[in-house]
Amino acid sequence: MRLVTFEVAGGCYGLPIEDVLEVAELGPISCVPTLPPPIGGVMNHHGDALPVLQPGVLFDIGSAELPAPEHALVLVRGSDETADRLAVPVDRVIGLVDARPATADGSALLVERQPIGGRLVNILDTACLFERAVGVIARSVGNPDPGRGGER
Repeated sequence: MRLVTFEVAGGCYGLPIEDVLEVAELGPISCVPTLPPPIGGVMNHHGDALPVLQPGVLFDIGSAELPAPEHALVLVRGSDETADRLAVPVDRVIGLVDARPATADGSALLVERQPIGGRLVNILDTACLFERAVGVIARSVGNPDPGRGGER
């Protein structure tokens, strides 16, 4: 199994390469009126509005610990023009590694931890990451402190 590895708040994570469309520069994130800015927003990705969720929310990390990311992993679920896409800001992309196939059933975000290249890599399930993103957005809609539009 080939993984794209990256860091968020000092933790090392990996996602299957087939689920990573690209590593993109993290441009300005525009607010969505019903979504609080600390949760996420949208960014311009090749002329399309791409949802961006903050890693602190997705990985259950306090946002005060996170540096300002410069890059985002553009994740894809599906294989045609209607595929779901999501941007996840990351502190640093480490690179590509080979890992043994995960032994867990894939019903949780964290599939397995494997020692790879001297680091303990938290291997994530992309489908669960998308489901978590959908859940975060659903819980955030109607929050009493919604985004006010514009960029941050």
